[in-house]
Amino acid sequence: MDCGSCVLRVKARGQRDLITVLGYAAMISAGELVQAMGTWVNDRTDGVQFKAAFLKATAPTTVEGIEKYLGSGMIRGIGPVCRNVECTFYEILASRSRSR
Repeated sequence: MDCGSCVLRVKARGQRDLITVLGYAAMISAGELVQAMGTWVNDRTDGVQFKAAFLKATAPTTVEGIEKYLGSGMIRGIGPVCRNVECTFYEILASRSRSR
């Protein structure tokens, strides 16, 4: 892909199956939350897709999202990790957000 263009397969609210999102973003990692604004298009070859005019990725906030993020290899030295480490990480984040 060129100039930050990306093709994402994401789980979206209200959709049973994964959807394809086309857009532009510097970097989006597994497990991150993605906000998108745009329009639905029906491609002859690839079917229904969401063509995003705006994409924004934010850090994951759920245990499942944190597991995917940490296991994605985006942070050097961390690959698939122990579930206890992930839960502890989530608990630390949750306690910090409650204390604010």
